Amino acid sequence: MSATRRFLGRISLVSLVAIAACSTPPPPPPPTPPPPVVPTIRPTPPDNAVEGMSIPEKGADGKYLTANRGVTANTALWHVRMALNVAALNCDKYGPTARTQYNQILSVHRDMLDSANDAVDRNYTAAYGSSAVGMRERLNTVVYNFFALPPVIKHFCPVAVTVGAKLLSTPSSQMLVMAPEWLAELEKPFQDFYEAYADYLRRLAEWQSRFGATVTLRLSPAPLPPPPVPPGEAPVGWKPGMALPPSSLPPAPMPAPAASGGATVQPVPSASAPAPAGPPAPAQAVPGDTPFGPPPVTRTLPGNGAPTLSVQPLPAGNE
Repeated sequence: MSATRRFLGRISLVSLVAIAACSTPPPPPPPTPPPPVVPTIRPTPPDNAVEGMSIPEKGADGKYLTANRGVTANTALWHVRMALNVAALNCDKYGPTARTQYNQILSVHRDMLDSANDAVDRNYTAAYGSSAVGMRERLNTVVYNFFALPPVIKHFCPVAVTVGAKLLSTPSSQMLVMAPEWLAELEKPFQDFYEAYADYLRRLAEWQSRFGATVTLRLSPAPLPPPPVPPGEAPVGWKPGMALPPSSLPPAPMPAPAASGGATVQPVPSASAPAPAGPPAPAQAVPGDTPFGPPPVTRTLPGNGAPTLSVQPLPAGNE
């Protein structure tokens, strides 16, 4: 009886081993997931600006160098007028307000604007003598093109309307006091754009180092040369041959405008009438498909023998 039990036990053990050998093995562990996908989209310039665009360098105050830096109160007011002239010619797509304001400002503050223009003329004559007209023309060209930088227009126009309203609500006697503040406000969209473009260049350099081994890019365009620096304030009543205070002496020689790839300065298409006569330059716009830079010097002031003409208002939109 015990032999039979031992025999049956052996059969049971063999059966269990056979059944275990025929069972399905457990599945293997799942594979390690792939690493997350890192975006490799190349950064693009802000506000649809062109690639490889040159921007100014920063000054000691941390702001980008422009022709609006270190100006006298009279020069600041005249630059404000030039900025609003650009807005009047370029902001019609956002409504007629900028154009209407500009014409009103020329009428309401005519005497103060004429006085500021005379002071700026006197400053250039005191600083540069017979070269005064050419020096002022160069600065006017740079200032007009600065405020007409295509990628910034959509940000500049609402600011120009805000500043224009401030001019209309300010007595003429207070305009020289407020002009530097207005000029800084008008320049802020451009300072912000330059900062955004510099950030784009930094991100582009990082992208190039990580993903652009097979791509050739120009990551660091040459910065724009320092813009012209307006002269200091000459005393009222100054005449050629009179001594000047040190603050009125001319600044360091201004560099020649850099070449802009063969691009020429084109008139604003929306201008339906001849450009204003007199000291200010007609507002100019830089072509949208070329990097912005100081254009070739063109005449913006009347000849030495021509009478000084007053600034003419822009025509209404329906003229």
